[in-house]
Amino acid sequence: MAFAQPRQAGSLSLTRSPRLAILRPDDGFLRLLDDGHTKERSYSQPCRDWPEVKPHLAILLAPADQQDDDGDRKQPEWIWGLGIVRPARDTDRDRTVVVTRARRIRGMVPFAGLWCADGALAGSIPESGPVTVDVDIVFANLRRISPDVEGEVQRLLPLLDDGEGRTDQELRWRDERDALLLFAKIAGLAPKDFAPMHDWDRAAAQASFLSGLTGTAVQPMLDDLRGRTAEKFSDVGETVVQAFASSRGRNRHDFEATSITDRWVVDGREGSLDAYYYHVVTRTLVTLRYLCPGPNGRLSSTAQHSLDVFLSRVGRLPRPARRGADDYGLLNDPLFLRIHEQVPFTAALDRTSSGAIYPHGQIAAAVSNATAPGLPGLSTDSLIRHLVPTDFARLVRDGWFGARDVPFEVALDWVEASVDTVGVALVVVDFSSRPRGNGSGAETRAQGIA
Repeated sequence: MAFAQPRQAGSLSLTRSPRLAILRPDDGFLRLLDDGHTKERSYSQPCRDWPEVKPHLAILLAPADQQDDDGDRKQPEWIWGLGIVRPARDTDRDRTVVVTRARRIRGMVPFAGLWCADGALAGSIPESGPVTVDVDIVFANLRRISPDVEGEVQRLLPLLDDGEGRTDQELRWRDERDALLLFAKIAGLAPKDFAPMHDWDRAAAQASFLSGLTGTAVQPMLDDLRGRTAEKFSDVGETVVQAFASSRGRNRHDFEATSITDRWVVDGREGSLDAYYYHVVTRTLVTLRYLCPGPNGRLSSTAQHSLDVFLSRVGRLPRPARRGADDYGLLNDPLFLRIHEQVPFTAALDRTSSGAIYPHGQIAAAVSNATAPGLPGLSTDSLIRHLVPTDFARLVRDGWFGARDVPFEVALDWVEASVDTVGVALVVVDFSSRPRGNGSGAETRAQGIA
């Protein structure tokens, strides 16, 4: 089996310079940024010339005293820090932007370092807003200003969508990243706990997004479940294991993620992803099948055939008997369909991808209608009721969704069918004993187990 290797310095690089923007916030706004580095802060600035609504690397300037003691010339400006800025919406006179991940740079960093006495270059840098001319030169000068600036640039680059594409491998990375974040939220990992994972290593990732995460592995405890997935699929192709446990003594989260990539996908053939969440205490199973519709909004016949083959392999799980008035779920079928909007891969771990999640019952009905004679196939337009990722994570965490009382061996049979039919599976096994709320009666059941 393969394990993530330590990150090599400078291994994360972009094929082109990121989008840059100059911001001139006041002292009050900078204090807000300084108080909470991960919080999103919104403000308006007099600039509407953003070329595209995508994240930019923000160069934040400190407010300068406009005059010196003699009152006749401006003081040199300096860079307060770096962050990420995302255009939000236009107003009548300006553009509202959202700033996040901003952090102060130690020492006085001269703003003039961006043009290095080149008057022509200085004239191309905007007063405020996106840098649209000589971006490569400005970015290169920014990185040379000081080691502290270079360190901040390296911290922020993985959070930008630059340099990431839409190849089959990158889209599988996107789906695995998305599933890992969703299931980690269900398992109790807060977004701020992902901070050590921002040093994702593209070179180490190879066939799996999970193998590019460094600095998060812990020694798994030796019991009957930990490591069993990796052991079962170790000879399939590429198997990567990462364990995530709370560094605090309260055991707030404790789960293991295993990525299995079949040899035919490792060798370059196209594949897709099924993602599994399994909660040990309640034996709850939830499965996400990741599908991407074509430009016409329809799922390919290959995707539909693969789903049919998968369902014929696994069958339907038995519906568990209710143990009490407070022990019930909204849905006992573990299978959901995850459909993305047409977005590229990004290494950023602090957000899920845009899109929707549909229960299998709705999918089955839509597929049945779409296979009628004369119809071209399943269209996502026919899938009306759906969940956004945040709602889905909350409902699974609270025990409302998923099939319960599923033996782990049965769950691994599903995983095997996934690897055979789509090529890649991500399995997250949650060992926490945290109650699952009113949806599953997990608290009562956990007490009975103890």
